[in-house]
Formats: sequence, C-alpha cells, structure tokens
Amino acid sequence: MIIKEVIFASAQYEAMKRFREDTLRIPLGLTLNDDDLRDEYTQTHIAAIHDDGEIIGTVLLKPLSQGRVKLRQMAVSPILQRNGIGQKLVQFAEETASTLGFDAIELHARIHAQAFYEKLGYAAVGERFLEVTLPTIKMIKRLDSFAQ
Repeated sequence: MIIKEVIFASAQYEAMKRFREDTLRIPLGLTLNDDDLRDEYTQTHIAAIHDDGEIIGTVLLKPLSQGRVKLRQMAVSPILQRNGIGQKLVQFAEETASTLGFDAIELHARIHAQAFYEKLGYAAVGERFLEVTLPTIKMIKRLDSFAQ
C-alpha cells in the first residue's frame, strides 16, 4: 500500500470520488452532489492505494483560513478497517497540512469515529450536531508537533 497525493480531475481522483460515494454516502441513501464537489479543485486529495491500484482509503484537506485546514471525506474500505490505514492517512494528511503552512486541523467526526480521532490527538469542541443524517462532533488538533 502507498499513500500519496492525487491530482484533481485525474483518473485516480475520479476513482477516489467513486470510493467516497460508495463508502460514505450510499450507505446513508445519499450521493455526492454538485455542492459537495464544487470547490474540490482547491483541496488536497490523498489516497491509500493497494498494490493492485485499488483505492482503499481517502481523505481531503480543505483550506479554511490562513492557518487552519479541514480534514474531510475520511474513509477506509470497510473490510480493511482496524488495520492502521486510517491512522496512516491522518498522519500523512497532518504532515501535508504542516508542510503547506497550516498550524491546525479541524474535522467533523461521526460520533462512532470520535475515539479514533481522540487517540490521534484531536479534541472535541462544542456540541454534537447532525451532518449527512448522522450525529457528529467538531474536533481540532494543533500541528505544533510538526513545526520545523
């Protein structure tokens, strides 16, 4: 498996979109729509790719402000979860965000994933809310440990 940045609008980006829709949206009876995809050209796309070329995990980084980026669309193939792929994706995303000059990452964690992010140093802020029909919590992590 390799983890790498994927170029927007490339064939791997299109495969990532299908993977995200299949993993994150269709189980909820939803699909990715134009609003979901509108500004993806401004985002950093990261994929975990199996040796056979299959996308097995994704995460995006969306700039929010000069110092803050949002980690979003985090997904790992359900049959491969709990094998460290998610942790490696988040670590790659954090290193990438730090290299790009961001000093904090925020995300909206589905409640069932909150403990995963807490183990990686993210802290919940605010109250739970619904996002794409699921209970969610905002979480933040400072990237000071990646400072050079």
